[in-house]
Amino acid sequence: MKRVLTLLLALSCALSLVACGQTTTQEGSASSGEGAASSSSTSTGNDGYKTITNVDGTELQVPETVERIGCLFGPSYEKVVVLGAEDKIVFDGDFHIYSWPWSNVIYKHVNEVPGIPNAHSEPNIEDLMTYEPDVVFNFPNPTTTATMEAAGMSVVPSASTGSYDDVVKMLAVYAEAIGGDAPAIAQTYADYFYEMTDMIAQRVADVPEEERPTVYFANQEILNCSNKTDLIERCGGVAVSAELTGNSVMVEKEQLIAWNPDYIFVDHAGSSGNATAEEVVNEMLSDADYQALTAVTEDHIVIVPTGVFFWDSGVQQPLMMLLLAQTMYPDLFSDIDMKETLIDFYSQFFYYDLTDEQADMILAHLDPVTEAA
Repeated sequence: MKRVLTLLLALSCALSLVACGQTTTQEGSASSGEGAASSSSTSTGNDGYKTITNVDGTELQVPETVERIGCLFGPSYEKVVVLGAEDKIVFDGDFHIYSWPWSNVIYKHVNEVPGIPNAHSEPNIEDLMTYEPDVVFNFPNPTTTATMEAAGMSVVPSASTGSYDDVVKMLAVYAEAIGGDAPAIAQTYADYFYEMTDMIAQRVADVPEEERPTVYFANQEILNCSNKTDLIERCGGVAVSAELTGNSVMVEKEQLIAWNPDYIFVDHAGSSGNATAEEVVNEMLSDADYQALTAVTEDHIVIVPTGVFFWDSGVQQPLMMLLLAQTMYPDLFSDIDMKETLIDFYSQFFYYDLTDEQADMILAHLDPVTEAA
């Protein structure tokens, strides 16, 4: 109770600090913001806090001991589960509870953890403070990060460089913040990630440039281009969107037709009220303007599975890279069973043993069958 009162007193000065642009961390240093990446490092002070380095090189202050975690950022719950700290989560975004049905089956506590409304943009700060979080994993939102820091909370905002392995670096930052066994788990994940990506790179290395298929990656809707040039090229494809700037770019229908990709992958659809990936694809297939696309005529439109979270922006990214590579080069990856790989990944990193039927359903982009059904 004393801690809650202290935090509420801190909130009384938060708005004035933010209004004056004087966002501070626990030690009064400059607030973290958005930016690009580096590896995580940690130094320990004498006041109960330690300094960690975010992916963008920003130094952040977090408690040396973390027992209470707030997960606002979309992929944050998934990362904390991987790091073996789900029991420490005291709140999440309300979308964590209803957006990914497999997470309700596989995670142990997502159905019990309080969900914060408007976590993307306007979480209620007083509400957050009542949960007494030691650290909050936030969106890359400088405004909400500044407000939470001014209220006395330690915040780790997500950061990215656009590199294919940002997920590895961000997981390491989370691990340094959480402490305990988390850094060792993050290293195990990093080893898995790079073993997978290196294996893929080695197998596609000898494919001549002129024989590599062109790839378009759609996010939520067909004309929302997810510019994954680095990742696509590492899987042996040629990204049609390579000349675009930005991670997510709306393109004109005429542009997609002109690109005429050999493969179209669709991910990140079907949550928070968005159309499902199946609806997105069916709408495209019913549009006469797209009928001459190579990806349409060759039946090369692929819905990326989801499971506990989107494959294109979470820790399941090694699975997504294998899916891309195996789809484009089935002969080069014929010895790898995608279902077995999925089952092994969930056992190793989500601590859940999928049945064969569950794995088949995830790969088919189907929701779990609940007991109530």
